[in-house]
Parts: sequence; C-alpha cells; structure tokens
Amino acid sequence: MQPKDLATDRLLTELAVSPDGLSVAVVERRVVAGRERHRLLVVPTTGGRPRILTTEASAPSFSPSGSSIAYLHKNQVHVRPSSGGPARRVTAFKRGVVEYAWLDDTRFAVLAPDDESSVMRGDVARVIRRLDWREEGHGLRLYPTHVHVVGDEVRRLTSGDWWASCLRVHGEKIGFIADPEGDDRDPNPQVHEVTLSGELTQRTHLRGSVLRFTYTEEGEVVAVAPPVRRPTDWDPETVWHESSPLTLHLDRFTGQAPTTDERLTVICDNGREYGYDLRTGTYLTDPATDPVVHALAEGGGVICAIASFGGAARPDLYRLDPLTRLMPSGSIWLSEHPAPVHREVEIDGIQVFLTAPPGTDLDADPDTARNLPTVLALHGGPAWAWPVAPDSDALLLASAGYLVVRPNIRGSFHRGHAWGTALSADWGGPDADDCHTVLDHLVAEGLADAGRLACYGNSYGGFLVNWLIGTSDRFAAAISQNGVTNQVSGFAACDLGAVYDVDSDLGETWSEEGVNHLWKISPLRNVARIETPLLLLQGEQDLRCPPSDAEQMFVALRRLGKEVDYILYPDSGHSLTHDARLDRRIDRSERMLHWLNRHLG
Repeated sequence: MQPKDLATDRLLTELAVSPDGLSVAVVERRVVAGRERHRLLVVPTTGGRPRILTTEASAPSFSPSGSSIAYLHKNQVHVRPSSGGPARRVTAFKRGVVEYAWLDDTRFAVLAPDDESSVMRGDVARVIRRLDWREEGHGLRLYPTHVHVVGDEVRRLTSGDWWASCLRVHGEKIGFIADPEGDDRDPNPQVHEVTLSGELTQRTHLRGSVLRFTYTEEGEVVAVAPPVRRPTDWDPETVWHESSPLTLHLDRFTGQAPTTDERLTVICDNGREYGYDLRTGTYLTDPATDPVVHALAEGGGVICAIASFGGAARPDLYRLDPLTRLMPSGSIWLSEHPAPVHREVEIDGIQVFLTAPPGTDLDADPDTARNLPTVLALHGGPAWAWPVAPDSDALLLASAGYLVVRPNIRGSFHRGHAWGTALSADWGGPDADDCHTVLDHLVAEGLADAGRLACYGNSYGGFLVNWLIGTSDRFAAAISQNGVTNQVSGFAACDLGAVYDVDSDLGETWSEEGVNHLWKISPLRNVARIETPLLLLQGEQDLRCPPSDAEQMFVALRRLGKEVDYILYPDSGHSLTHDARLDRRIDRSERMLHWLNRHLG
C-alpha cells in the first residue's frame, strides 16, 4: 500500500434504517473520476444489491411513512422517493441548513444560521464579546443557529444570541441542545424544547453538559453527558434516562458513536468499541469479535451498523440481528493490498497494538532479532484510546517496512477512571514514562531497532511527540501534526482552551501558579535540547491546535539551526488524516514516508 492508494479508499460515514426495517440508507465516501464524492446508497436489510440514490449527499433520513428519503446537498434539504426518482429541494436558507428532522411526511424542523451576524456589523469590524465565537469543525460562529419549521411556509421558532444543535422531534415537540441563558465563560448546554407555537422550555437539568440526546417512544429524554458539572477528561460520558444514569456503573465512556437511539450505545472498553442495547442489557456486537462500531441506526426493529470486526482497518455495513454483512466497502479496499501483521501485547500493564510489515514473524523466538525500524504512534486526547483496528497511517507505514507501535498509555480512556486520572494534569509525566517503557521492552525483545526509532502523533499526540524529543535523544526522527507546543499561549489561541484548561486543572493565565503549570507542561520550554529532526504538519484552519503553536516550535528550532520542516495545509482543520482534501491527504502521507525513510533508512 502506498499513499496514492488513498485515492481508492472507501469509507462509510452515515446511515439510516427505514421505518419498516426493510432498507438502510448509507453514505459512502469514494473517489469517482478523480473527484471525492459522498454517494447515497439504499441497501435491502434482507440481502441484495445496493442501489445508488444520488452521487452527493449527507445526513440521510427516511420520512415517517418510509415513502421518501431526505438528505443534505449543498447545505440544503432535498427529498427523493425512497424507490428512486427526481429530487426536490425543500429549503433555501441563505446560509444553508445545519441539521434537519422530519415532523411528518410533508414538514421539517431545521436548524439554520441567521442571516445577520451577532458579532459583525457591516464589513468593517467583528465585535467579539463571547468566548465561543469559534469552534473547530464549524469555523467562526458568526451567525446564531435557530429552529425553523419548513412546510408550505417557513416559520422561525427560536431567536437570540445563541446556538442550537442536535435537533430531535417527538410529535409536535422539537428538542435541541443549547444554553440560551448561559454564561459563555461557564457553558452548560442542556436539552431544550420548543412547541410549534414558539413556547420554549428547558427539558434537562443534568450536572454535566449534554452532548447528544434522543427521545423515547413516550417522549422521555435519553441523553449523553458527563456525571459532573466540572468534567475533567476522565469523568466518563454517561447515558442518562431523564435524570437516572444508565451506564455510570460501567466506569467506561459510553455514547462513543452516533446512533438513532441513545439507548443503542457504543462503549469503549479495552480497545474495543462495541454496541450495547441498554433497553435489554445485551451486546449488539460481541466484544470477543474485536468490534469497532462507527455508527448505529434502528428502524422497524432492525438494527444496522457501520462497523469492523477482527481488527479490520476499514468498516463495512452490517445488520446486527443476526450479524450479517449487507455491503462490503472498506474490506474491498483492504483486499487489494497485502495485509500487515497485527498483534496485541501487554507491556507492564500497558495495552499495545503492533502493526508490522506483511510477512513479519512477530511470534518468532525472542532471541531471533528482527530489529525493525519503528514508529511510536501516539493518539490524541489525551482522553481517547487506540482501537484494535489500525488507521490508514499504520497501514501505510507498515507497508513501507516499519513496525508501528500504538500504545494506550496512562490517560487513555478505555480502562476506566483510575487509568485516566493516573495522568491528570501531569502531561509529559506518566504518559512519557509509559512510552519509554514500551520502547525499552520492544528493543529488549529484538523487535525494534534502538537506532531507528521515530515518533508521530496528532493533537495531544503531537504534544507528546514534541515533549519526548525535548526530553530524550533516543529518536532518529519525529513527526508532530497539529501538536501543542506552548500551553500558555494556547490557553487563548485554542478554541476551547480557556474552558478546557481550567476544567482539567491544567492552569490559567491570571495567576502565577496557573501560568507556571501551563509552562511546565509546554514542550517549547525544552526546545533548546531538541536534536531530533522534526517534521511539523499543520492544518491552516485548525482552531483546536492552531498554527501559532507549530510556528512557535518552528521559529525556535530554525533560529537554533536545528533540522525542521513546517508543512502548512490550506483550508484544512484538525483532522488532516481523515478530513483533509484527498490531494492533501496523499501529500501528507508521502511527506511522512519521505521524512522517515530519510532519517531511519
């Protein structure tokens, strides 16, 4: 597998099941005639050939009767007959539609940005009075987003200087998540409801901020929210039925994938992301099959999923009752290339996933040294975890001859609260120690070549790369993508730094103690010690870990005469690996391989 093979990659992204359970609509990202497209297919749940409904769509949803299917195209709602036929555009909002939901077979509730900006008057200046004026993935939040009803006419139901999200409908009640009366310095979004007459009420009063929700058949709220008002990274996101916790006793993060019913949830446990039905207390996917579930949907009693099993690096479309593959997608792409070798090992209590070049005998006698050039891959977060399924980076690096090491170090969220809080605010402490422990073991076992070690990571993973090369000389090369370098400046430069840093006890900029701790965990303070050649990859539009961070590292290293390249990708955000434009994803992978080949041989 080579970077150019990303052009033939297939990725399923969204799905919806028809009310009668006979069909599932799924969006598949592919490259067609040189262009990246998101085509919408309808697949029989009883088996049969997929049918392409349209070549570009997102957010599919069947009408209550199942006779029509709606989707977003060019940020407007369109409708087609489920059996096929011409499309009809339903909305024509000036700034498009953010979300929508069927009210009945002819009307929609939609979230649409206002025509007028809340922070800009004319073209001269933007007046900023809120901390939440920008958000990674959404850009500048210049236009408040509100609820409208679209039918024979368009009727606005909410207004104000705030943003609604996660639109849901039950009967004539329209629910959404917002913080209309809240303080932007201390946000606490909750579920609110608006009637068709415009009466607005707050529906939930949970201690933690609500992330997603759905309605039960009786109109009760099932929500995903942390259990505490001041969440740290490791207070598990929990599914609640009204105010009663359904998953807090599990000590695992739940609600880890989109679903049409939050009682059908995805739980991250020990590197597996499995489906679970909270209504019946049963597994939707057997953890023993190494599942990674990306999305769930139900209709007519039929549950479907975008999922992979057995550590497969790309998902397919499945029916879960019984487990039946309805449409291959990612597996087609994977079958075109030699399969790398995968192993899961435990090193001093640290779960590690190894991906090695095809044909590598990882089970050989320890005395038989393989001494592979090795890349330590570090996940973001820190409250996240590598799943058993490798990503495309691991596949490409292994195919190029590298041993890819993906450790779930302390701070990872897959083994409960205690494993996460073992890191807490001590970034660069236990996490860095665990990295060295893993590498020491692999070198001692003869798997990794001590003279040909590299490290790579994105976001917090980029922070850890920057930290490791400033506190160690063991790496021959390093690649930091959208990595944190200066926690003091990042407090304000990051879209959520002023809230996240305080809530997670990293520090704040209005006390000497806070500034001292932010600087203590800043890789930039160790920059003069860096001797490792560093490749900095950066999305120019990243609001979570903005270019100013990478640029501080680049400028300092350049002034010091150290080897550093800074690659800035226009119109690209935080997740370069998955969301950047295809040519930029290919370019990024080629540069990574060139950097490693140059310095590791």
